[in-house]
Amino acid sequence: MQQHDLNSINGTHRIYNLLRYDPYVKCQNRLMKQKDIPNDIAAAESPGRGRPRNQQTHDAILDAAREVLRLHGYAGFSMEQVAALAAVSKTSIYRRWSSKGALLIELYMEGLPDEAISESAKSLKAELRRYLLATVERLQDREWRTILSSLVAESQYDESTAALLRDKVVMPRRESGLRLLRNAQARGEIEADIDHEVILDMLFGPIWYRLLFVHARIDADFAERLLAQVNLVLFGKERVGKTAKKR
Repeated sequence: MQQHDLNSINGTHRIYNLLRYDPYVKCQNRLMKQKDIPNDIAAAESPGRGRPRNQQTHDAILDAAREVLRLHGYAGFSMEQVAALAAVSKTSIYRRWSSKGALLIELYMEGLPDEAISESAKSLKAELRRYLLATVERLQDREWRTILSSLVAESQYDESTAALLRDKVVMPRRESGLRLLRNAQARGEIEADIDHEVILDMLFGPIWYRLLFVHARIDADFAERLLAQVNLVLFGKERVGKTAKKR
């Protein structure tokens, strides 16, 4: 390569760096579509200090995806929008996530409460309360609610997203809940005729219903009222099944 060509690339590279780190330009870039970095600049750029470039790209894509959802909701969420805001190519996104649903799954998993259901908890009532309140508290975050509702919407149209949602989110947590109920049954905390599957549906079905139809609040008061009704079935002296038999 000729010397004047190298000088041209290096000069362009310096201008690019000045613009990239200018606060005003960074702010503007979040509000408008961005072009990918020219190939000659990308080739000349060497990795900087801090996180590896691959991790920086990964994080930039996730940040951009969250921002697109915040600004435009699920209806305006697309890989093109995310790529533009993250200043990467769509190929860079698809190398990491095979679909829009896979990207949404990762955003969702990042926001899950740190602790899942504790299968070895000694008190079923206390553990259900702890986990349900933690879930409701997490849903107070509007951004996370948007991610979750977007993921559910995408799963209605894309079978691969539906499978990811079942395999990575729904079934692992459901299995933990079932084991918790079985353990409680084994130590005599609940009776043998309790339908574990229905109990889990009773606990979490109302939350999903309120999340999807947005007709009522999802808050701690709602969680306590919901738990009170479920506890009547789990621990009440006269449960629905026995009452029906007496009639």
